[in-house]
Amino acid sequence: MIAFQGVSKSYGGSVALHPTELAVKKGEFLSLLGPSGSGKSTILNIIAGAVAPSTGNIALDGRDVSTVPPRARGLGMVFQNYALLPHLNVFDNVAFPLRIRGISKSEIAQRVKNALERVGLVGYENRKPREMSGGQQQRVGIARCIVYSPSVILMDEPLGALDKKLRDQLQGEIKRLHRDLGTTLVYVTHDQEEALNLSDRVCLMNGGRIAQLGTPDELYFEPVSEFVADFVGESNLLEGVVQGDNAVRLTDGTTLQVRSTEGHATGSAVKVLVRPEKISVLGDSDTEGASAANSNLYRGTIGQTSFIGGMTRFELKLSTGAALLVKTISSRAAERAAPGDVLSVRWSARDSVVLKK
Repeated sequence: MIAFQGVSKSYGGSVALHPTELAVKKGEFLSLLGPSGSGKSTILNIIAGAVAPSTGNIALDGRDVSTVPPRARGLGMVFQNYALLPHLNVFDNVAFPLRIRGISKSEIAQRVKNALERVGLVGYENRKPREMSGGQQQRVGIARCIVYSPSVILMDEPLGALDKKLRDQLQGEIKRLHRDLGTTLVYVTHDQEEALNLSDRVCLMNGGRIAQLGTPDELYFEPVSEFVADFVGESNLLEGVVQGDNAVRLTDGTTLQVRSTEGHATGSAVKVLVRPEKISVLGDSDTEGASAANSNLYRGTIGQTSFIGGMTRFELKLSTGAALLVKTISSRAAERAAPGDVLSVRWSARDSVVLKK
């Protein structure tokens, strides 16, 4: 549905987007994720036509739209600040894009009714934006976008101004709307949890380049670089050198069993990613089999602990001087996770991913 061919954008001597190849599938939910200044909003603005590319071409459904004005691209846009017309009520705000397209009154009434049903705002037709909550206003913005059935919907951090509970609620509604409409949706966010929850694929940006493009699972469990591993989720990144097949010698001298060292020469410097929730807490009677060839067993002293939404999160200071971040819902960990306690942990070699340093 959307194709970038060598698209770049520069402002004077500053490069906002390096030459980029990007293909978005028809009906796909693609999130553009990354820190501020990474290029994600530049991509969105180029798709929308608000910004002209410095080089390359952009195609929508096979049609080159590089020089086509925004109004002729047939796109829908949902903004972070809602962009509602304050003097119009909900019905007229949603009907606005239909009226400027010359749609008949009867058809407008039916389409607006359908759009408001989809976002759960039937009965709010006569309210002004100032009479509604932030979440309700954002639903009006979404209804105004979907009312004319655009082939592509662009969302620019639409939930950024809302509190966490409301964000979680609207995420579910956006996901449901996308499933029901089957429209191609491109979503800009700096919230990694939001991107992983909503998307079919995530395009992680860094420094005006695509750092990794893949499914949420791929970015989380198969990061291609240290930046991706560190940006997406919490992580333990352990330094070492490749010792041989499926083994890395850490800087403290211990040997770590890993999933694979393929593509990394013996003696080369690497980092090993271990997700905190992949580390299991062992009891006194659980050590049998823990030192198997495909497992890693460590013992350390609990440092700072915290309770986060039903999970125990703590730092384990190892005898080697290193520290591991551990997250678990184990009741055993909850009982024992007190600062100063000694604890044994293990994780599988398959959960140790080798990255280039």
